[in-house]
Amino acid sequence: MAEPTSSGAVAAAGAVGLTATAIIPGVDVNAVIGGFAGALLFVLWAHDLTIARRLGYLLASWVGGYYAATEAVGRGATQFSGLPALVTAALIVTILIGVLDWMIGGRAPAWLQIVLQRIVGMIGGRKDG
Repeated sequence: MAEPTSSGAVAAAGAVGLTATAIIPGVDVNAVIGGFAGALLFVLWAHDLTIARRLGYLLASWVGGYYAATEAVGRGATQFSGLPALVTAALIVTILIGVLDWMIGGRAPAWLQIVLQRIVGMIGGRKDG
């Protein structure tokens, strides 16, 4: 069960952020809401972190999800920004933590090794030797 303090802090941060977007022109509200939902999903899933880290990850996830979704819409990969914001906000902190652990520890996480092998395979092509 989540602590009442952390749940209240997350709810307050979300309310302030979502309200602020209604005032600022040019902000994609779908991306803001999707990014917040994805960030909240990550923060609720990572229950073993301290409250300060959760709030930091919430903010980083939210901003990352928003920017990734608006970039996807700008490039024409999708017409709507809500779902891409939700997915990228939920995944971006996990991906970045894995890359940082790889840089510090010297060994890539298993999921990153698989992705890199597939990318190298696509670039290098098949080797029919």
